[in-house]
Amino acid sequence: MENLFSFNLWHEPWITLEKPDGQMEVLGLEQALKRAHEFRAIYEPSPLVIVGIQRLLIAIVQDICKPQIPSDLRRLWLAGQFDDDKIAQFGATFAHRFDLFSKDEPFMQSADLPMKPDKASETVGYLVDEMPSGTAVTHFKHGSDEIKQLCPVCVAKGMLCVPAFASSGGRGIKPSINGVPPIYVFPIGKTLFESLCQCVLLPAFKPTIAEKENADTPIWKREPLIGRGIEITQVGYLHSLTFLARRIRLQPERVTQVCSRCGAHTEVVVKTMVYEMGESRPKEAAFWQDPFAAFRKQEAKPPIPVRPVVGKVLWRDFNALFLKEGSDTNKKKFLIRPSVLDQLDVEPWIDLFDLDHVQSLRCVGMRTNMKAKIFEWLDINFDVPLALLVDKNGGIQVGRAIECAEEGASYIFAIFKKEFNASAKNGERFEKLRQRMRDKYWAALAPSFRIFILALGAAPDRETELYRWVDVVCANALEAFENAAEQVGDDATSLRQRVQGELRCAAELKKLRKKYVPETEQEKTERETKKVKPKKNTRSNK
Repeated sequence: MENLFSFNLWHEPWITLEKPDGQMEVLGLEQALKRAHEFRAIYEPSPLVIVGIQRLLIAIVQDICKPQIPSDLRRLWLAGQFDDDKIAQFGATFAHRFDLFSKDEPFMQSADLPMKPDKASETVGYLVDEMPSGTAVTHFKHGSDEIKQLCPVCVAKGMLCVPAFASSGGRGIKPSINGVPPIYVFPIGKTLFESLCQCVLLPAFKPTIAEKENADTPIWKREPLIGRGIEITQVGYLHSLTFLARRIRLQPERVTQVCSRCGAHTEVVVKTMVYEMGESRPKEAAFWQDPFAAFRKQEAKPPIPVRPVVGKVLWRDFNALFLKEGSDTNKKKFLIRPSVLDQLDVEPWIDLFDLDHVQSLRCVGMRTNMKAKIFEWLDINFDVPLALLVDKNGGIQVGRAIECAEEGASYIFAIFKKEFNASAKNGERFEKLRQRMRDKYWAALAPSFRIFILALGAAPDRETELYRWVDVVCANALEAFENAAEQVGDDATSLRQRVQGELRCAAELKKLRKKYVPETEQEKTERETKKVKPKKNTRSNK
């Protein structure tokens, strides 16, 4: 049977790339890799799609370059661009495996499934997390499944989100290799080439249980057949980056329409597909440590990925996400940062950077109900001094700084509740006010924390920077409390509670400061002076 449709991701333009001057260009995989040094980054409204595309590019570069020792990475970096001949050789061998609509070897699909719609067909909307589909919660848009239709470009982008972000979705529908999606961390360079270079791993930094390189099977090297609900016990690193957690077969139609996602006119649309459970790992399988995810481990329990948490700002997980292994003193858990960051500390690779170098790190995650419902995504960049990333003790001051901020939040939260113990009539209003107070407190601290991190990396005396941070925390906590107290009311009772609350808050924050900042000689003298009681006037009454 003749192949009536074709859209080959190796050749066709579908990845939008941003140049340093802000200009955009759309390229296929081959040209994106050959010209990666010309572009700053991938441009895409959905950060989930950026993660999907970047993990595919990382897998291809990893397979092409196959670095074994640090000097291999050093040579790759100093070359300034990827080798055109090696990319062309890869394309000559595997380009045919990147055709979305190939009859016999469709990209990321199972060739044994039908290309024509039938009773088992599902809406293509299941590929796009930001669009409501089936029983999924409405996210950004309203709309019905019947009118969803995607162009080949958007279909490809949606499919690439599956390995990293597929979550549980009802009976028998299991998540991808990393379980409920974690927060992914990627080093970011000045160009796409540098970003990809920093994500190419040496063998020592791949998951310890990964299959050996010669047994690793990414999607371009394996049979185009996906077993329904099949459990995979052995996984290679490249396989993990392209893990086929869903058994898919696209069902394209040749008709001129407008894509529901991007609004582009297209002559080929996909409205339906086969969408079933694909690969998964058994519950008893050994722990899979994705190199781009951070974890917490407690005692003998399996490590748990760091995931977005409602109401929790991401920088509170700074130690777990970025700094070297250590103890989380608050929760008595062992922190395991992404192994891709451990590689930055390897000689002679690290010699390419000065210790005053500031490394940009991009964090992308998706908050769910631990199942199929998606509530929000996050896409946040942090600038982290290399001096902190490679320092064994880099997390000590940062951990204390975050601990101080968390104590400040708990202080004002508890004091507000105690001082403004409202009646049942105002209880709900006061509780919302208290929550807003805490949210504003964390939001106000975020810029100061970024400044603190940069200063900490460059400071010869890190303790001094910590003391400055403590002062910032106390000032922000008191300001947040006072702003919230102003909104309680202006009746006599409320005014009295407000004055008492502000005095108590100031006193408790002063104690908090003493806990982290040693007493100066001047403060010690003033305290000793106050202890000396003045003598009483003993005039005799004669």
